[in-house]
Formats: sequence, C-alpha cells, structure tokens
Amino acid sequence: MTGHPLAAPVAELTTEVRAEHHLFHLVDTATPPSGDPDDRPPTPRHDQLATTAPATGTVTLNSALSDHYPHVTVQHWSAPPPPPPSGRWPRHTRLTVDLEGGRLTLTSGVSHLPADAALRLPPGRYTLSVHRSASRPTRAPLPHRAEHWLLRLWPH
Repeated sequence: MTGHPLAAPVAELTTEVRAEHHLFHLVDTATPPSGDPDDRPPTPRHDQLATTAPATGTVTLNSALSDHYPHVTVQHWSAPPPPPPSGRWPRHTRLTVDLEGGRLTLTSGVSHLPADAALRLPPGRYTLSVHRSASRPTRAPLPHRAEHWLLRLWPH
C-alpha cells in the first residue's frame, strides 16, 4: 500500500492497556449499545491479529503474550497513510470498522478496564490497519512494553 499524497496525521493516542488472556479491545465508547449480549466481535483465532463485527464499534486485538501491558499507539489519519517503517512490524492486518460515536479508548481483554486516555474522531466508517511488533521475552509477572502495537485509522 502506498499512502495518499495528501495524507496527514490528525490525532494520536499513545498509552498502555492491560492485555488479559492475550486480548484487549479498541472501543468506541460513544457508540450506543445494541442491548444484545452477543454484540461483540468474535474472539480472534490464534493466527488472527484482530476481529470486528458490524456496528459494534469494537475491535478485539490478539496479543502474542498472555497477561501484560502492551504499548499502543492509535493514529487518526486524513487519508491512507504511508506504510510504517518496515522490519519493526512483522504482523499486520487490515479491517473495516464503523464508529458511530467517535470516542475511542482501549480496554483490557476480559475485565474491560479502560486505559487512561481517549481519542476523538468524527463518526463514520474507517479502515483500520493493525500492526504488532515481535514480543520481547520476559520473566516479569505483568511486564510493560514487551510488545508494541500501531493502530492507524482513516476514512473508508
């Protein structure tokens, strides 16, 4: 993919979030809930980086490590961005996500504890590119920054 010549970053959020049982979520907290308890993206298979489901405003992300605090950067772009630097992001995928509310935050995988910050963007349909770094081996019980993620959104 080549970036759009007029692509520019609009906003960025950089934070850590708790990954529980390999999972964490990107959630549009301003999307009205449907009331359906099954209205969540399917849990990613072992070989999938991320999943989403129509009209949920949620993306479930699949970490290579079980319980830790990955470092996550979420970027909103005006148009398709140029590719990120090669070599740092060996795993990547692309999804389409509908964001009705436009207030994104990261939450932990099981208990849904929110990260300390949010990113605002206009409601609409977005392309989301998901990039995951290789994980660093660690013996710490709840390591920080053993894995890095780059999530880039732009209008679909």
